Amino acid sequence: MIIEFKGKRPQIHETAYIAPTAVIIGDVVIEAEASVWFGAVIRGDNGRITIGRAATCKTMR
Repeated sequence: MIIEFKGKRPQIHETAYIAPTAVIIGDVVIEAEASVWFGAVIRGDNGRITIGRAATCKTMR
């Protein structure tokens, strides 16, 4: 789910992978070949969050 927050919409590179249950909110930049996996939440509600090239974000259980 991609959510705009306070006029900021996530910027996601076309080669990035976003899992169907991931949530990305606000001022977030996801660079090329990065991935955000199932259940991960990336919140750019209090400043910019950048996920660098080929980085992986996932939940830890």
